[in-house]
Amino acid sequence: MSILAEIWQAAKSVVIGHAVTWRSAARPPVTVNYPDERPDLPKGYRGIPVLKTNLETGELNCTACGLCARSCPVNVIEVIEETDEKGKRLRRPKVFNIDMSRCMVCNLCVEACPFDALEMANHFEIADYSVPNLIFNKEQLAEIWKQYDAVRLAGGEKP
Repeated sequence: MSILAEIWQAAKSVVIGHAVTWRSAARPPVTVNYPDERPDLPKGYRGIPVLKTNLETGELNCTACGLCARSCPVNVIEVIEETDEKGKRLRRPKVFNIDMSRCMVCNLCVEACPFDALEMANHFEIADYSVPNLIFNKEQLAEIWKQYDAVRLAGGEKP
């Protein structure tokens, strides 16, 4: 009797499995013909960390404190503070680079920034065959922020 029950169970599983397969095959495809069609990105999509600029002055919000670089688990952020000829710190970045070839897009740098200088932009088209082309400097990051929507996940949507 147990052999008949096992055969019945196996046949039932095969029928249910085929029913699932045929239901999936009957649905329309969800393929997006990229780049002719753009995918709909969800709110809060994290593409690339970018530097915010003050819209009134045009200067970066970054004070080169380096908290973003220290919070990065893979050390892809390089921050060097600018100094004058006497060695006095000017509280702005001389160098701010992000190596997107190794970035995990984890948002920890944005969360660590106390000056609201970083956001995650929804820019994702950065593929390149050359790794040096994936290292973004402060001017490139600020320009991406101006061109793309960005969302600071802890603070909500961009106004």
